[in-house]
Amino acid sequence: MFTFIVGAAVLLIGLFVGLASSGATRLLAFVAALVVGGFMVGSSCFTVIQAKNVGVLTSFGKPVASLDAGFHWKAPWQKVTELDGTKITNKYEGEGAIEVRIGDGTTAQVETAIRWSIVGDKADQIYADYRSDDVNETVRESLVETVYKNAINQVLGSYNPTEGIQAVDPTKASMVNFTPDLDALSKQVTDSMRARVAESGGYVGVEFATISQVKLSETTQKKINEFQAEIARTQVALQAEQTNAAQARANKALSASISKDPNILVSRCFDTFDKMVEAAQPVPAGGINCWPGEKADLILTGR
Repeated sequence: MFTFIVGAAVLLIGLFVGLASSGATRLLAFVAALVVGGFMVGSSCFTVIQAKNVGVLTSFGKPVASLDAGFHWKAPWQKVTELDGTKITNKYEGEGAIEVRIGDGTTAQVETAIRWSIVGDKADQIYADYRSDDVNETVRESLVETVYKNAINQVLGSYNPTEGIQAVDPTKASMVNFTPDLDALSKQVTDSMRARVAESGGYVGVEFATISQVKLSETTQKKINEFQAEIARTQVALQAEQTNAAQARANKALSASISKDPNILVSRCFDTFDKMVEAAQPVPAGGINCWPGEKADLILTGR
């Protein structure tokens, strides 16, 4: 509107100057007024909307139409506000992670991201409801960030990483898993977010929400680590018990075999000696007597 008024003023001034002058001055005044004033008036009668953006056409502050990307004519007194129609990704990582209270009562830091965009057909309604000096920023804060944090808190509020801490069968302890199902949580957050924005007018579309990490508190992580350590110690103790039982059975079988046939012990001795020779281990002085009895004549001294 300001450009149109100035352009019209330039045209009028040039016209008056030209009429009050003569000769070359008159011609120069007319040409200058036509070029400068005409350009200013003309430029106030059209607008160009950038690719993927949506324009909101207003007359005296009231939205009257939505404009797609490209060239559009408009009245000089009409104003166009562009809304960002591209797909936007909000990331919450590191110090910007979202703090939530999870199912065990402790807090956790959630690293997440959401991709969204405004619904172009509702651009004029968005402008009317969220008008400000920066409509795009207001939409991002009011319709996405605040709502998304509520959705994250709602979903993670039912996530309890310590519910698996209970008496378990040590032989099946490998089934105990404390790793969160991030894909399932991400889907729940996406569904919750879509329902929430639909209830608030459906001004934005949610493409997806994803959770990349849930950082538990030191208290919760310590509980899980201690429980896992206890399971490991129990499994070691059970394995030792099984090993001792197997060794006892083997010793019993060997004892029974020796009582029936002493040559089994001699055979074991020969096997041991043969392994010592192959490994180039030193043979005790005087050799090895593998035959039972003090007067045995067979003495092994190496190769």
